[in-house]
Amino acid sequence: MKNVNAPERECAAGLSIKYPAVAAEVDQLRELLEQQYPSYFLHIIKPHPSGARYQLLHTGKATLYTASYGGEIRTGTSESMNFYAIMPLRGAGEVAINGEDVSAPISLIGPQQKIDMRWSIDHEVMVMQIPSALLQEALEPYLGDPVKERLRFEPRADTGSALGRTFSMLSSIGAAGSLPFSASQLAEHHFEQFLLHTLLSSQPHNYSHELGRPPASWTSAALRRAIRYCEDHAGEPITLADIAAAARVSVRTLQLGFREQLQTTPMAYLRSVRLAHAHADLVHIAGTDSPATVTDVALRWGFTHLGRFAALYRQTYGRPPSSTRQGRR
Repeated sequence: MKNVNAPERECAAGLSIKYPAVAAEVDQLRELLEQQYPSYFLHIIKPHPSGARYQLLHTGKATLYTASYGGEIRTGTSESMNFYAIMPLRGAGEVAINGEDVSAPISLIGPQQKIDMRWSIDHEVMVMQIPSALLQEALEPYLGDPVKERLRFEPRADTGSALGRTFSMLSSIGAAGSLPFSASQLAEHHFEQFLLHTLLSSQPHNYSHELGRPPASWTSAALRRAIRYCEDHAGEPITLADIAAAARVSVRTLQLGFREQLQTTPMAYLRSVRLAHAHADLVHIAGTDSPATVTDVALRWGFTHLGRFAALYRQTYGRPPSSTRQGRR
């Protein structure tokens, strides 16, 4: 086994699975995983008397957890379907991708890669699991165009990298048993965006050279990219910086471009898009038996202050939103 400089720490308190009969219980775990992932395998070389441990730190569009499989193991898949970033917290291990050794303080595993890992009997790892589609969705605004080929990361990362420092921070925060972001759906969204953009901006990949290009000057193409991003993501908590990244210009250039060509601000334009969606929903609800309320529609499109929403709606459409909801002219 190769020591990949995993920092020593005690197992965090939290969701813990103990196996009194380690071999039998691990066999059940293996069968369950193989049912869910047909290409998955898990071989127990030597069981650990303390059993297996699993601690879920975050689950949403992305998942973060720590795990120890209850012994010295060999595990992997014949074809990974998602992106995984794996950092040992304790013990030693070896990671091979498509037969090539990529053992490092942090190993990144992507789609359609054959994985073969061995971990020491005292191992514990932190795993960040991110769907490929989620990474691609985060990458496209940087490019301004659809992703044409599969995203491929350099499979090795150091603890001193931005990704490594992120892992270290999360392991410290997660020592209490969970991450604090679950208290708010919006906070969870921004936490996942932080993970995605840290990975895309710091870990080398096959699109890194395009992300490294200097921001473009304001053009009609930049305007089209910004408008398309607002239309496609109107229901999400996007920021001015998100729109600028999608347009591939600086925030200042974005603001000046909208003022010159549309006589408005980017966020005001986004608000008008959201308002149009809200109006369309209310018209649809009025023609159906849907129980959805004006409040439901307002919150769906990011209007958290109902009084301001009603005033803006009346100013734009000449009547209150409740009138549209009830189907009255």
